Amino acid sequence: MDETTITEQRQNRMGVQKMLPLVLSMSLPTIFSMLVQAMYNIVDSFFVSRINESALTAVSLAFPIQNLLIAVGIGTGIGLNSLISRRLGEKRYTEADQAAAHGVLLSLLNYFIFLCIGLFFTHVFVSAFTEDPQIVSWSVQYLQIVCIFSFGFCFEINLEKVIGATGNMVYPMLFQISGAVLNIVLDPVFIFALHMKVAGAAVATVIGQCVSMLLAIYVMKSRKTIEVHISLRNFHFSWSIIKDIYQVGLPSIVMNAIGSVMIGALNAILITFQQIGKTAVAFLGVYFKLQSFV
Repeated sequence: MDETTITEQRQNRMGVQKMLPLVLSMSLPTIFSMLVQAMYNIVDSFFVSRINESALTAVSLAFPIQNLLIAVGIGTGIGLNSLISRRLGEKRYTEADQAAAHGVLLSLLNYFIFLCIGLFFTHVFVSAFTEDPQIVSWSVQYLQIVCIFSFGFCFEINLEKVIGATGNMVYPMLFQISGAVLNIVLDPVFIFALHMKVAGAAVATVIGQCVSMLLAIYVMKSRKTIEVHISLRNFHFSWSIIKDIYQVGLPSIVMNAIGSVMIGALNAILITFQQIGKTAVAFLGVYFKLQSFV
């Protein structure tokens, strides 16, 4: 099928729809899904805090690495979204498909990086902040589960951005909401009913992410209304596409990674206070999750 035929069959609504309906259809689902995600963060911390203060401190110490995972995933997704949107606007549909296929490759690469962190570096990272054996154990458990099973997040976020690049923000909203709601429902089940405590919160998180990923894959495979098609059989690796993605995505990654460094530094300072160290770190973690509403 040549480029002309593809152009006739595929029309990016971002180039033809009226401005106000387009802005509302893209912004409102995004705002709603972000509010749901922010609410999930608060509820997640709420259930963990019901165990004890050490549990909340453990999750707060894990937050910089978890935030770095989110930064890398979202930054890559932003670059991918930008490139695909531009290629669709230029009616270069084959190149948009190639960019989406590179997004799958980058999802795999990002997952491999955090798999290695989860397998080899979590204990070293947490032990740098505290020698409390209970906090170290819980924080390492949480980080290992979140990192080793981060494939759900890594793939879902890029597929979400691919679909969003076509102007369809309803599906990405549904992916995020379904994962967040499932996470909220499963938190008390795994934490309290199954007595998994902090590890249960991590398991609930990755299950929610994996369900979101499966929904995204289903939509990409079954919906003919999605203007971008991912075909690994026609994949041709291109450094130029990788460069185009990270020209936009890298600044976002760096900005959010700086946030992880800042939180880690504050944790290192606060944990040294003998009387209030654990409480201060736990409070700081809750504060940054509340800040996500802003």
